[in-house]
Amino acid sequence: MPYYDYALLNKTLTYSLLSEGCDTASDPNADTAAGLLARTEYDLVLLDINLPDGSGISLL
Repeated sequence: MPYYDYALLNKTLTYSLLSEGCDTASDPNADTAAGLLARTEYDLVLLDINLPDGSGISLL
């Protein structure tokens, strides 16, 4: 899937969660997502297996 498709999916999912009243944090790559995860506790984390700069499984 091209990067554009990932970005569109990310934006669509984030918008849907926000419209349901959820607080969200979104990041398209593993390196900066790791920083978010280190600083904040989340109730739910959705990860893609194939991130542009690494694996969601490795990040998990």
